[in-house]
Amino acid sequence: MNAKASEAPPKSGHPTLSLVLVCIASFLAIFAVFSVWANRQALNTDNWVSTSDQLIQNDAIKAQLSDYIAAELFANVDVEADISKQLPPQLKALAGPAAGGLRQLAPQAADKAISTSQFQAIWSTANREAHIALLKILDGGGDNLSTTNGEVVLNLNGALTNVSSQLGVGSKLTSQLPPDAGQITVMQSDQLSTAQKVAKLIRKLPIVLTLLVLIIYALAIWLAGPRRRETLRSVGIGLLVAGVVAMIIRRLAGGSVVDALAATESAKPAAQAAWDIGTSLLVTVATSVITLGILILIGAWLAGPTRWATTLRQKAAPYVREQPAATFGVAFLIFIVLVLWAPIAALGTLLGILLFAILFAGGAEVLRRQILREAGEGEEAPPAPDTPEPQAGS
Repeated sequence: MNAKASEAPPKSGHPTLSLVLVCIASFLAIFAVFSVWANRQALNTDNWVSTSDQLIQNDAIKAQLSDYIAAELFANVDVEADISKQLPPQLKALAGPAAGGLRQLAPQAADKAISTSQFQAIWSTANREAHIALLKILDGGGDNLSTTNGEVVLNLNGALTNVSSQLGVGSKLTSQLPPDAGQITVMQSDQLSTAQKVAKLIRKLPIVLTLLVLIIYALAIWLAGPRRRETLRSVGIGLLVAGVVAMIIRRLAGGSVVDALAATESAKPAAQAAWDIGTSLLVTVATSVITLGILILIGAWLAGPTRWATTLRQKAAPYVREQPAATFGVAFLIFIVLVLWAPIAALGTLLGILLFAILFAGGAEVLRRQILREAGEGEEAPPAPDTPEPQAGS
Protein backbone atom coordinates (compact mmCIF):
# COMPACT_ATOMS: atom_id res chain seq x y z
CA MET A 1 0.00 0.00 0.00
CA ASN A 2 2.82 2.37 0.86
CA ALA A 3 4.53 1.46 -2.40
CA LYS A 4 1.45 2.45 -4.38
CA ALA A 5 1.16 5.67 -2.48
CA SER A 6 4.78 6.50 -3.25
CA GLU A 7 4.20 5.88 -6.95
CA ALA A 8 1.24 8.28 -7.12
CA PRO A 9 2.21 11.73 -8.48
CA PRO A 10 2.28 14.47 -5.87
CA LYS A 11 -0.80 16.67 -5.92
CA SER A 12 1.06 19.94 -6.24
CA GLY A 13 1.54 22.60 -8.84
CA HIS A 14 -0.89 25.07 -10.37
CA PRO A 15 -2.09 23.55 -13.66
CA THR A 16 -4.84 26.13 -14.26
CA LEU A 17 -2.54 29.10 -13.71
CA SER A 18 0.08 27.37 -15.82
CA LEU A 19 -2.36 26.99 -18.73
CA VAL A 20 -3.39 30.65 -18.45
CA LEU A 21 0.26 31.70 -18.63
CA VAL A 22 0.81 29.53 -21.71
CA CYS A 23 -2.15 31.21 -23.42
CA ILE A 24 -0.83 34.68 -22.53
CA ALA A 25 2.67 33.85 -23.78
CA SER A 26 1.28 32.37 -27.01
CA PHE A 27 -0.78 35.51 -27.61
CA LEU A 28 2.32 37.66 -27.07
CA ALA A 29 4.27 35.36 -29.40
CA ILE A 30 2.08 36.53 -32.29
CA PHE A 31 3.14 40.14 -31.67
CA ALA A 32 6.73 38.98 -31.23
CA VAL A 33 6.65 37.42 -34.72
CA PHE A 34 5.54 40.70 -36.30
CA SER A 35 7.99 42.78 -34.25
CA VAL A 36 10.93 40.58 -35.28
CA TRP A 37 9.84 40.82 -38.92
CA ALA A 38 9.44 44.61 -38.77
CA ASN A 39 12.83 45.02 -37.12
CA ARG A 40 14.70 42.77 -39.54
CA GLN A 41 12.86 44.05 -42.61
CA ALA A 42 12.73 47.79 -42.01
CA LEU A 43 15.85 48.41 -39.94
CA ASN A 44 18.32 45.89 -41.36
CA THR A 45 20.11 47.22 -44.42
CA ASP A 46 21.14 43.82 -45.80
CA ASN A 47 17.58 42.51 -45.62
CA TRP A 48 16.28 45.75 -47.13
CA VAL A 49 18.64 45.46 -50.09
CA SER A 50 17.84 41.77 -50.55
CA THR A 51 14.13 42.59 -50.67
CA SER A 52 14.64 45.45 -53.12
CA ASP A 53 16.65 43.14 -55.39
CA GLN A 54 13.78 40.65 -55.41
CA LEU A 55 11.31 43.43 -56.13
CA ILE A 56 13.16 44.69 -59.19
CA GLN A 57 13.39 41.17 -60.60
CA ASN A 58 9.64 40.59 -60.45
CA ASP A 59 7.97 40.92 -63.87
CA ALA A 60 4.80 42.62 -62.59
CA ILE A 61 6.77 45.17 -60.60
CA LYS A 62 9.16 45.81 -63.49
CA ALA A 63 6.20 46.48 -65.78
CA GLN A 64 4.71 49.01 -63.35
CA LEU A 65 8.07 50.70 -62.79
CA SER A 66 8.69 50.85 -66.54
CA ASP A 67 5.30 52.48 -67.11
CA TYR A 68 5.96 54.98 -64.32
CA ILE A 69 9.39 55.94 -65.64
CA ALA A 70 8.10 56.30 -69.20
CA ALA A 71 5.12 58.40 -68.10
CA GLU A 72 7.33 60.56 -65.89
CA LEU A 73 9.79 61.08 -68.74
CA PHE A 74 7.17 62.34 -71.19
CA ALA A 75 5.40 64.36 -68.49
CA ASN A 76 8.54 66.41 -67.85
CA VAL A 77 9.99 66.70 -71.36
CA ASP A 78 8.37 68.07 -74.53
CA VAL A 79 9.66 65.26 -76.75
CA GLU A 80 7.72 66.42 -79.79
CA ALA A 81 9.22 69.92 -79.62
CA ASP A 82 12.70 68.48 -79.18
CA ILE A 83 12.30 66.20 -82.20
CA SER A 84 10.86 69.06 -84.25
CA LYS A 85 13.97 71.16 -83.59
CA GLN A 86 16.17 68.39 -84.98
CA LEU A 87 14.17 67.85 -88.19
CA PRO A 88 14.44 69.91 -91.39
CA PRO A 89 11.45 72.20 -92.11
CA GLN A 90 9.89 69.83 -94.64
CA LEU A 91 9.86 66.96 -92.11
CA LYS A 92 8.69 68.84 -88.99
CA ALA A 93 5.19 67.44 -89.49
CA LEU A 94 6.61 64.03 -88.57
CA ALA A 95 7.60 65.22 -85.10
CA GLY A 96 4.20 64.34 -83.64
CA PRO A 97 4.04 60.76 -84.96
CA ALA A 98 7.70 60.25 -84.04
CA ALA A 99 7.05 61.44 -80.47
CA GLY A 100 4.02 59.14 -80.30
CA GLY A 101 6.15 56.24 -81.45
CA LEU A 102 8.78 57.02 -78.82
CA ARG A 103 6.06 57.20 -76.20
CA GLN A 104 4.98 53.69 -77.15
CA LEU A 105 8.57 52.46 -77.07
CA ALA A 106 9.46 54.15 -73.80
CA PRO A 107 8.02 51.45 -71.48
CA GLN A 108 9.85 48.78 -73.49
CA ALA A 109 13.07 50.78 -73.26
CA ALA A 110 12.56 51.19 -69.52
CA ASP A 111 11.92 47.47 -69.09
CA LYS A 112 15.03 46.67 -71.11
CA ALA A 113 17.11 49.04 -69.00
CA ILE A 114 15.72 47.61 -65.73
CA SER A 115 16.48 44.04 -66.85
CA THR A 116 20.20 44.67 -67.34
CA SER A 117 22.65 43.53 -64.70
CA GLN A 118 24.20 46.99 -64.74
CA PHE A 119 20.91 48.65 -63.79
CA GLN A 120 20.22 46.07 -61.07
CA ALA A 121 23.68 46.60 -59.60
CA ILE A 122 23.06 50.34 -59.57
CA TRP A 123 19.62 49.71 -58.05
CA SER A 124 21.12 47.55 -55.31
CA THR A 125 23.79 50.12 -54.47
CA ALA A 126 21.27 52.97 -54.52
CA ASN A 127 18.94 51.10 -52.17
CA ARG A 128 21.76 50.35 -49.76
CA GLU A 129 22.82 53.99 -49.68
CA ALA A 130 19.22 55.17 -49.39
CA HIS A 131 18.51 52.80 -46.50
CA ILE A 132 21.61 53.86 -44.62
CA ALA A 133 20.55 57.48 -45.13
CA LEU A 134 17.00 56.68 -44.03
CA LEU A 135 18.28 55.07 -40.83
CA LYS A 136 20.28 58.22 -40.13
CA ILE A 137 17.14 60.30 -40.50
CA LEU A 138 15.15 57.94 -38.29
CA ASP A 139 17.92 58.28 -35.71
CA GLY A 140 17.53 62.06 -35.90
CA GLY A 141 20.22 63.10 -38.35
CA GLY A 142 21.70 62.72 -41.82
CA ASP A 143 21.29 64.69 -45.02
CA ASN A 144 21.87 62.12 -47.77
CA LEU A 145 18.15 61.41 -48.20
CA SER A 146 16.64 64.67 -49.35
CA THR A 147 13.66 66.47 -47.89
CA THR A 148 11.92 68.69 -50.40
CA ASN A 149 9.08 71.06 -49.53
CA GLY A 150 8.58 69.24 -46.25
CA GLU A 151 8.65 65.78 -47.85
CA VAL A 152 11.09 62.87 -47.76
CA VAL A 153 11.57 61.74 -51.37
CA LEU A 154 13.13 58.87 -53.30
CA ASN A 155 14.90 60.18 -56.40
CA LEU A 156 14.55 58.15 -59.62
CA ASN A 157 15.98 60.91 -61.82
CA GLY A 158 18.89 58.67 -62.74
CA ALA A 159 16.48 56.02 -64.01
CA LEU A 160 14.85 58.59 -66.28
CA THR A 161 18.27 59.48 -67.69
CA ASN A 162 19.00 55.82 -68.34
CA VAL A 163 15.72 55.32 -70.21
CA SER A 164 16.20 58.47 -72.28
CA SER A 165 19.55 57.07 -73.35
CA GLN A 166 17.82 53.85 -74.41
CA LEU A 167 15.54 55.94 -76.64
CA GLY A 168 18.56 57.32 -78.46
CA VAL A 169 18.11 60.99 -77.52
CA GLY A 170 19.53 60.82 -74.03
CA SER A 171 21.54 64.03 -73.86
CA LYS A 172 18.74 66.10 -75.38
CA LEU A 173 16.05 64.81 -73.05
CA THR A 174 18.25 64.68 -69.96
CA SER A 175 19.14 68.36 -70.24
CA GLN A 176 15.43 69.22 -70.12
CA LEU A 177 14.53 67.11 -67.10
CA PRO A 178 13.68 69.27 -64.07
CA PRO A 179 15.47 68.45 -60.80
CA ASP A 180 12.30 67.05 -59.23
CA ALA A 181 11.50 64.67 -62.11
CA GLY A 182 11.06 61.07 -60.99
CA GLN A 183 10.81 61.90 -57.31
CA ILE A 184 8.50 59.72 -55.22
CA THR A 185 7.26 60.99 -51.88
CA VAL A 186 8.19 58.55 -49.13
CA MET A 187 6.72 60.46 -46.20
CA GLN A 188 5.56 63.92 -45.24
CA SER A 189 7.63 65.96 -42.81
CA ASP A 190 4.85 65.80 -40.23
CA GLN A 191 5.13 61.99 -40.40
CA LEU A 192 8.85 61.98 -39.72
CA SER A 193 8.54 62.39 -35.96
CA THR A 194 6.10 59.48 -35.80
CA ALA A 195 8.41 57.36 -37.96
CA GLN A 196 11.34 58.06 -35.64
CA LYS A 197 9.29 57.01 -32.60
CA VAL A 198 8.13 53.84 -34.38
CA ALA A 199 11.72 53.01 -35.35
CA LYS A 200 12.86 53.31 -31.73
CA LEU A 201 10.00 51.07 -30.64
CA ILE A 202 10.74 48.47 -33.31
CA ARG A 203 14.37 48.27 -32.20
CA LYS A 204 13.43 47.41 -28.62
CA LEU A 205 10.17 45.51 -29.01
CA PRO A 206 11.49 42.21 -30.49
CA ILE A 207 13.94 41.68 -27.64
CA VAL A 208 11.41 42.65 -24.97
CA LEU A 209 8.60 40.52 -26.39
CA THR A 210 10.82 37.49 -27.08
CA LEU A 211 12.28 37.51 -23.57
CA LEU A 212 8.83 38.04 -22.07
CA VAL A 213 7.40 35.10 -24.01
CA LEU A 214 10.26 32.81 -22.97
CA ILE A 215 10.05 33.88 -19.31
CA ILE A 216 6.28 33.33 -19.15
CA TYR A 217 6.60 29.92 -20.82
CA ALA A 218 9.35 28.93 -18.36
CA LEU A 219 7.23 30.15 -15.43
CA ALA A 220 4.26 28.16 -16.70
CA ILE A 221 6.32 24.97 -16.91
CA TRP A 222 7.77 25.53 -13.44
CA LEU A 223 4.35 26.16 -11.89
CA ALA A 224 2.89 23.05 -13.55
CA GLY A 225 4.43 20.76 -10.94
CA PRO A 226 3.88 17.11 -11.89
CA ARG A 227 2.18 18.17 -15.14
CA ARG A 228 5.27 19.76 -16.62
CA ARG A 229 5.33 17.44 -19.60
CA GLU A 230 1.72 18.32 -20.42
CA THR A 231 2.55 22.01 -20.04
CA LEU A 232 5.55 21.61 -22.32
CA ARG A 233 3.20 20.06 -24.88
CA SER A 234 0.90 23.08 -24.45
CA VAL A 235 3.86 25.37 -25.09
CA GLY A 236 4.54 23.54 -28.36
CA ILE A 237 0.90 23.87 -29.38
CA GLY A 238 0.91 27.54 -28.39
CA LEU A 239 3.96 28.31 -30.55
CA LEU A 240 2.50 26.37 -33.47
CA VAL A 241 -0.78 28.29 -33.21
CA ALA A 242 1.05 31.62 -32.90
CA GLY A 243 2.97 30.97 -36.11
CA VAL A 244 -0.15 29.86 -37.99
CA VAL A 245 -2.13 32.88 -36.79
CA ALA A 246 0.67 35.20 -37.95
CA MET A 247 0.51 33.61 -41.40
CA ILE A 248 -3.28 34.01 -41.50
CA ILE A 249 -3.03 37.67 -40.48
CA ARG A 250 -0.45 38.23 -43.23
CA ARG A 251 -2.80 36.77 -45.82
CA LEU A 252 -5.85 38.71 -44.61
CA ALA A 253 -3.92 41.97 -44.29
CA GLY A 254 -2.47 41.48 -47.75
CA GLY A 255 -5.83 42.00 -49.40
CA SER A 256 -6.38 45.35 -47.67
CA VAL A 257 -2.83 46.53 -48.32
CA VAL A 258 -2.96 45.60 -52.01
CA ASP A 259 -6.28 47.41 -52.44
CA ALA A 260 -4.80 50.50 -50.78
CA LEU A 261 -1.60 50.45 -52.86
CA ALA A 262 -3.17 49.67 -56.24
CA ALA A 263 -4.91 52.71 -57.71
CA THR A 264 -6.10 50.65 -60.68
CA GLU A 265 -6.94 47.01 -61.29
CA SER A 266 -3.93 46.66 -63.58
CA ALA A 267 -1.62 47.68 -60.74
CA LYS A 268 -2.85 44.96 -58.37
CA PRO A 269 -0.47 42.21 -59.61
CA ALA A 270 2.52 44.45 -58.88
CA ALA A 271 1.12 45.47 -55.50
CA GLN A 272 0.45 41.82 -54.61
CA ALA A 273 3.99 40.87 -55.67
CA ALA A 274 5.42 43.71 -53.58
CA TRP A 275 3.42 42.54 -50.54
CA ASP A 276 4.43 38.90 -51.00
CA ILE A 277 8.12 39.77 -51.38
CA GLY A 278 8.09 42.39 -48.63
CA THR A 279 6.54 39.94 -46.16
CA SER A 280 8.60 36.90 -47.17
CA LEU A 281 10.75 37.47 -44.09
CA LEU A 282 7.58 37.40 -42.00
CA VAL A 283 6.87 33.96 -43.43
CA THR A 284 10.39 32.89 -42.43
CA VAL A 285 9.91 34.07 -38.84
CA ALA A 286 6.43 32.52 -38.56
CA THR A 287 7.70 29.25 -40.05
CA SER A 288 10.52 29.21 -37.51
CA VAL A 289 8.03 29.57 -34.66
CA ILE A 290 5.87 26.79 -36.10
CA THR A 291 8.90 24.52 -36.48
CA LEU A 292 10.00 25.22 -32.91
CA GLY A 293 6.51 24.32 -31.70
CA ILE A 294 6.61 21.06 -33.65
CA LEU A 295 10.04 20.16 -32.20
CA ILE A 296 8.73 20.81 -28.68
CA LEU A 297 5.69 18.65 -29.40
CA ILE A 298 7.96 15.84 -30.60
CA GLY A 299 10.00 16.10 -27.41
CA ALA A 300 6.87 16.05 -25.25
CA TRP A 301 5.56 13.06 -27.20
CA LEU A 302 8.83 11.12 -26.78
CA ALA A 303 8.52 11.55 -23.01
CA GLY A 304 4.78 10.82 -22.98
CA PRO A 305 2.69 7.79 -22.01
CA THR A 306 1.51 6.81 -25.49
CA ARG A 307 2.12 3.20 -26.53
CA TRP A 308 4.49 4.09 -29.35
CA ALA A 309 6.55 6.48 -27.22
CA THR A 310 6.71 3.97 -24.34
CA THR A 311 7.77 1.16 -26.69
CA LEU A 312 10.42 3.39 -28.25
CA ARG A 313 11.87 4.25 -24.85
CA GLN A 314 11.88 0.58 -23.82
CA LYS A 315 13.75 -0.45 -26.95
CA ALA A 316 16.23 2.40 -26.50
CA ALA A 317 16.91 1.55 -22.86
CA PRO A 318 19.67 -1.08 -23.47
CA TYR A 319 21.58 1.25 -25.77
CA VAL A 320 21.17 4.21 -23.42
CA ARG A 321 22.41 2.08 -20.50
CA GLU A 322 25.32 0.38 -22.21
CA GLN A 323 26.50 3.12 -24.59
CA PRO A 324 25.87 6.56 -23.07
CA ALA A 325 28.47 8.18 -25.34
CA ALA A 326 26.74 6.79 -28.43
CA THR A 327 23.44 8.11 -27.11
CA PHE A 328 24.78 11.66 -26.99
CA GLY A 329 26.43 11.06 -30.36
CA VAL A 330 23.04 10.34 -31.92
CA ALA A 331 21.60 13.45 -30.28
CA PHE A 332 24.54 15.47 -31.64
CA LEU A 333 23.98 14.16 -35.17
CA ILE A 334 20.31 15.09 -35.01
CA PHE A 335 21.28 18.58 -33.85
CA ILE A 336 23.80 18.95 -36.70
CA VAL A 337 21.09 17.99 -39.19
CA LEU A 338 18.86 20.70 -37.73
CA VAL A 339 21.65 23.27 -37.98
CA LEU A 340 22.39 22.39 -41.61
CA TRP A 341 18.70 22.28 -42.51
CA ALA A 342 18.04 25.48 -40.50
CA PRO A 343 14.24 25.20 -40.31
CA ILE A 344 14.47 27.82 -37.57
CA ALA A 345 15.94 31.17 -38.58
CA ALA A 346 17.87 31.49 -35.30
CA LEU A 347 19.95 28.44 -36.27
CA GLY A 348 21.59 30.66 -38.88
CA THR A 349 23.30 32.71 -36.15
CA LEU A 350 26.05 31.73 -33.72
CA LEU A 351 24.05 32.85 -30.69
CA GLY A 352 21.03 30.90 -31.88
CA ILE A 353 23.11 27.75 -32.43
CA LEU A 354 24.62 28.00 -28.94
CA LEU A 355 21.22 28.57 -27.33
CA PHE A 356 19.58 25.67 -29.15
CA ALA A 357 22.59 23.45 -28.41
CA ILE A 358 22.10 24.04 -24.69
CA LEU A 359 18.35 23.42 -24.90
CA PHE A 360 18.81 20.36 -27.08
CA ALA A 361 21.47 18.87 -24.79
CA GLY A 362 19.31 19.55 -21.73
CA GLY A 363 16.30 17.88 -23.34
CA ALA A 364 18.36 14.87 -24.40
CA GLU A 365 19.69 14.46 -20.85
CA VAL A 366 16.19 14.67 -19.33
CA LEU A 367 14.93 12.03 -21.77
CA ARG A 368 17.97 9.81 -21.07
CA ARG A 369 17.33 9.90 -17.33
CA GLN A 370 13.66 9.10 -17.87
CA ILE A 371 14.57 6.07 -20.00
CA LEU A 372 16.96 4.79 -17.33
CA ARG A 373 14.47 5.43 -14.56
CA GLU A 374 11.73 3.51 -16.35
CA ALA A 375 14.20 0.68 -16.96
CA GLY A 376 14.77 0.39 -13.20
CA GLU A 377 18.07 2.27 -13.13
CA GLY A 378 19.21 5.69 -12.17
CA GLU A 379 18.45 7.69 -9.06
CA GLU A 380 15.01 6.16 -8.50
CA ALA A 381 15.99 2.58 -9.33
CA PRO A 382 15.14 0.00 -6.65
CA PRO A 383 18.10 -1.22 -4.60
CA ALA A 384 19.73 -4.43 -5.83
CA PRO A 385 19.18 -7.51 -3.63
CA ASP A 386 21.98 -8.34 -1.23
CA THR A 387 24.39 -10.94 -2.53
CA PRO A 388 24.27 -14.01 -0.26
CA GLU A 389 27.46 -14.60 1.61
CA PRO A 390 29.25 -17.90 0.86
CA GLN A 391 28.60 -20.57 3.43
CA ALA A 392 31.38 -21.89 5.49
CA GLY A 393 32.93 -24.96 4.15
CA SER A 394 31.69 -24.49 0.63
